[in-house]
Amino acid sequence: MAAKIAIVDDDRVTISMLEKLMTKQGYQVFTALDGAAGLELVKNNRPALLICDMLLPKVHGMDLCKKIKEDPELKKTKIILITAVYKGTSIKSDIKSCGADHYFEKPINTKDLLDWIEKNVPKTPEEGTGDKKISLESLNIDEVMRELESLVAEKKKKA
Repeated sequence: MAAKIAIVDDDRVTISMLEKLMTKQGYQVFTALDGAAGLELVKNNRPALLICDMLLPKVHGMDLCKKIKEDPELKKTKIILITAVYKGTSIKSDIKSCGADHYFEKPINTKDLLDWIEKNVPKTPEEGTGDKKISLESLNIDEVMRELESLVAEKKKKA
């Protein structure tokens, strides 16, 4: 069974992009749109990794990170915080103080994200899924955006 990754962000475009990227890498993905739902998601699914926006409704991303790291049953969960708002050197100490394992500023460099995950998150690939892996060398922001736009259009049609 594939390793689990939870993605919590109130931006549906970011969730869609990351969900598609992680699924193509062979991970099982769960998503939530706010911090409270994200905490329940982590408690119920026990992912190996949480990718979490810092500025979330209901429970701030750093508070969510603290709650997970303080819970004896969840504290081994790796956490990456992502942000488009908090930037600069001062945020690095805040991120470490809440227990996050890493952070990325938006727009996220997907190659760096995948490299970090590959080095830090155990992965048990599911056999027989037929999913293609994305070559890190072939990542192109224009291709990612085209795929993302088509995914969002598909989801809008279904809604």
